[in-house]
Amino acid sequence: MSLRAAWPITVAAGAAGLLALGTVAATAATTGARPATAQKWRITTSVKTNGTADFTAVVATGKTTGWAFDGTGFDSAPIAYQLSGGKWKKASFPGKKNEEVITAAATSPSNVWAFTQGFGAPSRVLHYNGHTWSVVKAFSAADQIEDASVVAANDVWVFGGVVYSNQPGLGVWHYNGSKWTQLSKTIQGGSALSASNVWGFQGVNVEHWNGVRWTATSVKSLLPTQSKQKLNHPALVGILALSAKNVYAIGNGFQEDEGGPVVVLHYNGSKWTRVSPQGQFGFGPGAGGSDGPEFSSDGSGGLWLPMMGPIESSGFLLHFAAGKLTVAALPVANSKITISAVSRIPGTTQQLAGGFTHASGNLGGNPVAVLLKYS
Repeated sequence: MSLRAAWPITVAAGAAGLLALGTVAATAATTGARPATAQKWRITTSVKTNGTADFTAVVATGKTTGWAFDGTGFDSAPIAYQLSGGKWKKASFPGKKNEEVITAAATSPSNVWAFTQGFGAPSRVLHYNGHTWSVVKAFSAADQIEDASVVAANDVWVFGGVVYSNQPGLGVWHYNGSKWTQLSKTIQGGSALSASNVWGFQGVNVEHWNGVRWTATSVKSLLPTQSKQKLNHPALVGILALSAKNVYAIGNGFQEDEGGPVVVLHYNGSKWTRVSPQGQFGFGPGAGGSDGPEFSSDGSGGLWLPMMGPIESSGFLLHFAAGKLTVAALPVANSKITISAVSRIPGTTQQLAGGFTHASGNLGGNPVAVLLKYS
């Protein structure tokens, strides 16, 4: 979540895995049955709009339902697309110029939330009740939403902070169905399991809310190291709580020129550890436009992580599984597609994703907003 949450298929290893694969192949050969097709990413929808084309947020609300939001503000308002019966169609949405949907979340097709970030305009919270969209909250233009998490219609969390300074940002706001309450002035992002079990982050600290207070835990020793010249500023950029004993956090070294490296941290209910190697990936999470990634669980113990690339270069999609980070194979050359958001389809290992295709090495070169599915 940058407020985000989602995860692919892992390959079985060892003798047991090889035996299982061999049994499947033998059965297929003797019965004539075709072996299961490996899951892969494919583009399902392409939308040619203007120079701001980009599906900046996407959320799956069911196996054949969901929402996606196209447009990065300025000259035109963001456009909403609804997935129904497996088909995407443009839908009514009260978007405004000078804003984009920075993230979206849902608990069902009739409880969908979109969170906007303004360009000199207020950040807003919008809700879909299964029939219509309505504006629930507008923050000041100075307080920008960076992340959000939805547990229920009466348990909604909004986060926003400043990465490199001690100046307060939006902080943490909680909506209980009738009123909004600010619970922190500094926490940047978070992921909620309930009103009394919320995980957040600020700088090098993981924060936990127990319904009464926040408790900070430093994970500085698990993050990429700071250079002797202090030209980089390692920090947390995302967190995703799947259960009380299964919480992931993303760290970024923020190196001055090449960005990154990116690391994955995990909490098992008692302590935090680093579960990915460090060093092979520059630049970092945040392709969706915020400081943190809109990453998701792959449904089988791993993560999908959109990555931003160098200025004017395409981003790429990482998959974390079995302690390794690998670049995902996308349906067009990685140099020509940038993924901004991912969302796991509930109850499956399938994913929805949004982003845009563009000329190689040029993010503004004839962009086409695209929606993808991993299945």
